[in-house]
Amino acid sequence: MSQKRNGFILFESLTALIISVSVIFTLTLCVTEQFKLIDKWEQRVNAHKIILLYLEGQDVSRKIVIKNRVYYFSQTQNKYQVMVNKNVYQIEK
Repeated sequence: MSQKRNGFILFESLTALIISVSVIFTLTLCVTEQFKLIDKWEQRVNAHKIILLYLEGQDVSRKIVIKNRVYYFSQTQNKYQVMVNKNVYQIEK
């Protein structure tokens, strides 16, 4: 004669729920950080692309909008600079 223990099934279900929620939370956090990293690299690539367009002789305006981000191009005596979202990307001449 075996007895059923309802408390054990409840404990097992709660443990499975906690593990599932922690896995989902961890995956969400990782994916969010990866999107931030991709966004940062995209800004960097676009900034360098603007500098390369200028070096190739194309007309580059001071203010350029790419994917709803405003890129500001400037040139000093020894640097080319592109500023976007408080990040500055520069290349020396």
